[in-house]
Amino acid sequence: MSWRWLLALLIVSSLLFLGARYFILARLKNEEYHQCPHCKSFYRGAVMYCPHCGQVVARWSNRR
Repeated sequence: MSWRWLLALLIVSSLLFLGARYFILARLKNEEYHQCPHCKSFYRGAVMYCPHCGQVVARWSNRR
């Protein structure tokens, strides 16, 4: 490959990485989304259990 293709690939991959990082940070600042402390995935709303891993994410629960 020529150095131009490698430079173009580097630029595109860095832009995709920065876009994904911005998307994650924007979700963390949004009050509608929360992050599970167990599996680190995002969920929406005030739920008692994480929809991805099933662990308790509510601040208060009788199961603890």
